[in-house]
Order: sequence, then C-alpha cells, then structure tokens
Amino acid sequence: MGVFSSLPWFMFWTGKTMYFVILTVVTVASLLLLLLWNGKRGNQWMSELKRWRSLKVLSKEKQRKTLEEDTCNAQKIQENLLLETLYYHQDTEYGLQHSFRDFQDVHSFQKNHPLTHYNDYKDYLQRTSQGEENLLVPGRPSVLVASPGTSGNRSMVPMSNKSRSERVLQGRAVYLETVYNTFPGALEKVFKFTFPPPINQSDVGIPIVPYPSALSVKCMQDVYSPPVPVHPSMSHHEVLYTQLLFSLKDPDLSVIEANFFWLLHYVFSILEDCWESLVTDIQKGRLSSELKVPLETRKQIEDMLVPDASRAAELRAQFQKGFHGIVKRMWPRLQVVVALESGGSDLDRQTLQDRLCHGIPLYSPTYCAAEGLYGVNLWPKDDVSQYVLCPRSVFFEFIPVDTSEQEQPATLCLQDVSADKVYELVITNRDGFYRYRLGDVVQVTSFYNQSPVVKFLYRKSQTLNVRGERISECGFYKALRCTVALWPGATLLNYCCLESGVLGQLSGGSDPHYEVFVALKGVRNLSEEQRYKLDQTLQEHFPIYKSFRFKGSIGPVRLHLTSPKSFLRLLNLASDLSALPLDCIQPPRTLKHREMAEMIWKQVLS
Repeated sequence: MGVFSSLPWFMFWTGKTMYFVILTVVTVASLLLLLLWNGKRGNQWMSELKRWRSLKVLSKEKQRKTLEEDTCNAQKIQENLLLETLYYHQDTEYGLQHSFRDFQDVHSFQKNHPLTHYNDYKDYLQRTSQGEENLLVPGRPSVLVASPGTSGNRSMVPMSNKSRSERVLQGRAVYLETVYNTFPGALEKVFKFTFPPPINQSDVGIPIVPYPSALSVKCMQDVYSPPVPVHPSMSHHEVLYTQLLFSLKDPDLSVIEANFFWLLHYVFSILEDCWESLVTDIQKGRLSSELKVPLETRKQIEDMLVPDASRAAELRAQFQKGFHGIVKRMWPRLQVVVALESGGSDLDRQTLQDRLCHGIPLYSPTYCAAEGLYGVNLWPKDDVSQYVLCPRSVFFEFIPVDTSEQEQPATLCLQDVSADKVYELVITNRDGFYRYRLGDVVQVTSFYNQSPVVKFLYRKSQTLNVRGERISECGFYKALRCTVALWPGATLLNYCCLESGVLGQLSGGSDPHYEVFVALKGVRNLSEEQRYKLDQTLQEHFPIYKSFRFKGSIGPVRLHLTSPKSFLRLLNLASDLSALPLDCIQPPRTLKHREMAEMIWKQVLS
C-alpha cells in the first residue's frame, strides 16, 4: 500500500480516461486562447466552426428521410394530424363553440365545420393581441406573424414555437439538405439579400414578426455570410447597395438568396445603375459618399472593407462586356440562385433566367405562407417549380376549381385528387385556422409516393372580374406576353392592372373595363392600334370576355406606359401600408386598393 501510495495519482487512470482528460484540457486551453486572441479573427474562427457544424447536420439528410417516410404513409399521417390538432384545441373558445369533442374522424369534421376565410378569425385575433387567452390556441401564441398577402392589407396569424420548429425542419432544413446534396460544395459560401425585420409587439407583449422572417432560426443562419451593418434610417436602396458591395467583394460565392425573385431583380437593377460606384468603393475600401448612411454605421461598414484594386479591375472588365450572364461571370463558382416564387413572380424569374442569371439554376425551395408550410421542391435544377405536399405540416383539402365559386363546395382529401386536375387549396393548421380557404389555385402534376406534387397557378384575390368573366392572374399575364410579342422591339419589364371601379372617376367612361400599366424596353410609345392589340388578345384567350365585349357591357382595355421605377414606388407604398419590410412584400399585380391605384395612375407617361 505504501509503495502504491507514493506513485503519481494519474498513473491509476486507464488509457481511455487519460485520452479523454488530455482532450478536454486541450479543448479548454484552445477556447481560452481563442478568447484572448484577436477579436476579429476569433469571431471568424467561431463563425466557421458553427458553419461546419451546420453543414455536418445537413449532410445527414435526416429531414429528407423523414419526408420520404411521411409521403409513403400520407393518408394516415394526415388523419392523425387532424385528430391531434382537434384534440389539442378542443378546450379553446373556438373549439368549444364548434364542438371539437364531437369530431371523431375526418368525415365528421368536414360535415360539421364550415369552410372559412380570414374574416372568420379577425375578432379572435384582435382579442388575442389585446391579451385574451385560450381563444384559437391554448394559452396565447408564441408570436403573431404579420403578412400583407398581395393586397397590401396587413393580416396577422398566430404561430406557436412547436409549429415554427416543425415548419423549419420540414421546410428549410429539407431544402438546405437538397441543395447540399444536389450541388456539392454549394453551401460553402451563401450570401442572402435581406432587410432586418422590425421588432414589434402587441399590446400585451406578444412579438409581431413579419413573414417569412418569422421562420428564421439561429442554427440555420450559421450557413450564411455574416450580416452587413445597417441603420433604421437607411433607405431600401442604401441597404441593398451596401449588401451588394460586400457580395461583389467575394468572388467565391456559391449561392445567392433572397426572400423573393422580384427582390433579386431589384438588386441587379441597382447593379446595372451603380456598377461604377460599386467598383470604385471596392477599389478604395470605402462606402460611396452619395449614400446617406449615419457616421457610426458608415464607420462599421468601412472597417469591414479592405481596398481591393485587383477585384475591382476584374469586375470592371466584366461589366464593360455587358450584363447578359453577368451573375455567373461575377461569381464563377456560383451554383444556384435561391428565392421563393410568389403570385406574379413569373416575369421577374423569367427576366433573371433569360438575361442576368443565364446559365444558373433558379430554385424556389418551398411553397409556404404565413399560415403554414405546404410543400417542398425536391428538384432544384428544374425550370418549373413543383412542390411535394408535406403530409405532417397541415391538413389539406382540395376544392375542384369548377366549383370553387360556391360558398361551401364539397372538398377532396389528399388521397382523392387526380393528376393534371386544378384545385383551390384548403388547410387546417396547428395554430387555430380550420378548413381555411387560402385562395391559392394549384395544379396536381404528379405524385411522390402517396403525396401529390403541385404547381402553383394563381391567387383568386388577383383575379380580374368586372362582369363575372374572372380572368386569372396567370391567364392575364399570358395574354399580355402574347401582346408584347406583337410590338416590334418591345420587351416587358413590369406591369400591373386593375378594374376601373377601383379608380372611380379617374378611369373615365361609364362601362367597366381594365386599366393596365406597363413598363417597356425598346419602345418609347405605342399607337392606339398597338394598344388595342391587348384587348383583342384577351378576347381570343377568354370567350366569356369576348361575349361581354361584343354586348358592350365591358369597355375596351386602356393601356398606359410608365417607367420601371413606378413599380418600385408601388412596392414601397405596399410596404408602408402594411408596415412590413420591403422583402416581405409580394409584387401587387392586380391592384385592389384606391391608394395604390392612384399612385400608379400618377406615374403614367403616355
């Protein structure tokens, strides 16, 4: 005993124990050194460590495998999801009023609960924001998600932490895993153009977060490049100019992302207008004096800038060659451009695909809204975006489009829909919306295991309808493109339209008609004969419209030319009206509000 007691205490450890202790000591020492190390380098090292950890998680494809399993048993998962939701909410005020306890299966729910619209929930949401609890969900929601839709009217949707987490895992994680495995190395350097969301609260302190910022989570943010400093006083142009500056400095970007394709279109229009200033800023390592950025924020930005004459020369040479395919030439390692498609985004996506982003896949990763996640796009290289419906996200119902004008039409469940048919989508989510008519119209294109694959077509709220003719947003856009092709040298840059009644006396004439506003490239004016081509094309595409025109009960289309900047002002107005960041706004194509209609009317050039 005396001999052993004289030996050093660490000699009694096993080899594995000794290894563990040494590893722990080295790790702690490394962390201490890191804290004492140069602040910027230490932060950069830690950021790289977090990003590496995120990529390791994504490489396991855990959420993609879960989706695969779910779609193989979609009907059962849908039924369980609905019954669990009804059980969990049965003692809320809404659940008691609608007798959730009596619903034993999908059929009894559909038979006894009516289809609903947003107005059916407005009173509950107002009372929730004022502090009442147990109305739509048990207790109070974790956050209220603010969304403008396409009309400019701000709406709020409750969301729990559990629902938020599930949307992130089933949506964002799956699409990042898809990118990781489709484009090797693509997530090495990801840059996102975005605006910082405002921090608001309801009267009783419930956070109000704009959509899609509400789905941002810290662990996923580690994949992206560090955010660029901004100040609340900076304009939309100044924020995007500054982000564009930092993105241009890095020639090795592998992915660029934005909330919507229209925002990327706006970013690259800034590039075309300001490339000389941007190149100069990179060359000198400073921010243009033309930008009205507060001194403290300017200093933060310029501290991050390092003069780079070589990169400036590379960029200048590329810009001088023109802007066709410029994105791939600026970032040779770029593999994919990521943004969400939205109502009316076809034009922006097509412009990017044909010109600025030529040769790079444009990927819309998810089909989602403030009310829930609906589908995930598993085919990032395809030109047409299609989404596998996620059985575990919301309970789906489908209204055949030919009965969708009825107030309470019959619905189909997920397993009852047919390929190539068109439906209006209805959802029941975990956050208090039941048999809720989204107003989205989709086409089922195929099936992925048991789950439908859908293509988004249009929103019913964006339909033109002055006499019951009902011309959809996508139908009008197709007719407009066909018309523009008849105008020699013309390229469509942007457009919106409205029913004459929205403008009132400003529209002139007694017969209801459409007012259409377009921005064109390649022509300065159009003759009356050329303008009338749009009315003729609409008659060719829509027989009901033609019959009303023949009877004289609908007047001819009135087409106006305006500038591309008019549509940016329109987006800014929609942002102001809804009190939401610009990158949470969807392009308003069919204007429904007088204030927005009058604004574009005042921008008419001819």
